[in-house]
Amino acid sequence: MTRVLYIDDEPMNHQLVNHALQPLGCQISFAEDGTSGIAQARTLKPDVVITDVMMPDINGYEVTRQLRRDPQFAGTPILVLTAQSGLQDKLKAFEAGADDYLSKPFEAAELAARITALLRRVETAQASLPSQPTAEKGRMIALHSLRGGTGSSSLSVNLGISLASLWGGTILLDMTMTAGQVALMLNMNLRRTWADVARFGAGEFDMDALHSVISMHESGLAFIAAPTFPAEGEALRNETLSTALNLLKTRYDYIVADLPHDFSDVAIQALDVADMILMVATPDMASVRAAAAAMDTYSKLGYPPERIKLLINATFPRSGLPKDKIEAALGLTSIVTVPHVPDVFVEAINFGQPPVFHKPQEAISALLEDFAFFISKENHKKSKPEKPTEAWQRVYNRYQKRKK
Repeated sequence: MTRVLYIDDEPMNHQLVNHALQPLGCQISFAEDGTSGIAQARTLKPDVVITDVMMPDINGYEVTRQLRRDPQFAGTPILVLTAQSGLQDKLKAFEAGADDYLSKPFEAAELAARITALLRRVETAQASLPSQPTAEKGRMIALHSLRGGTGSSSLSVNLGISLASLWGGTILLDMTMTAGQVALMLNMNLRRTWADVARFGAGEFDMDALHSVISMHESGLAFIAAPTFPAEGEALRNETLSTALNLLKTRYDYIVADLPHDFSDVAIQALDVADMILMVATPDMASVRAAAAAMDTYSKLGYPPERIKLLINATFPRSGLPKDKIEAALGLTSIVTVPHVPDVFVEAINFGQPPVFHKPQEAISALLEDFAFFISKENHKKSKPEKPTEAWQRVYNRYQKRKK
């Protein structure tokens, strides 16, 4: 039986929620303030928490924040139910870690439907998380640029979704701890981030702790979001991050890492274990100079040259440096050139709709899917999957057309 905890200081609201959820056969417990609600949650371990915002001691936002800091509630759906219906109120709820928001007065059928949807989402996410180690270590692909504005995050998101759509078993890591954008680009709420495992030392960090901060996108892509505020990311210890990266390589076939535009400890730890470094550059002099500086640093860090691949992303329509000039300046042949696509990526960011998932028919989506296949593991590329996905079939059909 589904256990629901409702936290609200108005007894009348208790009756309304009880009536609304009766058709679901839930076991409902009530708390009349935030402090007792948190205490009851730790005792009852509910499957869902519903909380009001305005309460006599601590408000519902703080209740949500405190529950999210506790690893045992990492995956527990939290719905904020309140008379406050402004946009800022909704944003506060999501920033605190809520999964959903519903304004009072509410329709009983809508509340029941939202609770059902939240529970279904949890079941889907749990079923998608790998429970056993992979047969071989995962391939980690790190996208790196010393200059912002190169489109690294957009490329990371779309490559991650492409790999997940082709093979499954893919996780995307937002490692820009100062202000990551992956969750925004996926239109996903920031329930848990890297900051939520910052308190763990390497010796006490395990796969269960890691699972607590992994979220799932509807495409099948798992991801770990970066903190909203830079100060939250500073607490993550180097040894904890190192342990996390090594654990992930035992559970996922592909790990895509969106790195910060620097050689910080976070970036270097990811680069050290990356199997492929996609150095992203745009066709302008500042970006090429930054790429040259990055290559010099890679060399000093002892990274094998064959691990480093150049990706040119045309982020503006004209007057860019020619591809051959860029390659000559860097002494490196580009592995792929992404053309300028007016409006597609801007719209994708604004609406949280990556084109490879929401617009697979677009030419840019086809290019990114094909590129994801190209950088896949050799054993994946050489054999047809037992159950080919739609993405795999699209790549295969395009390959057959090119052969003719």
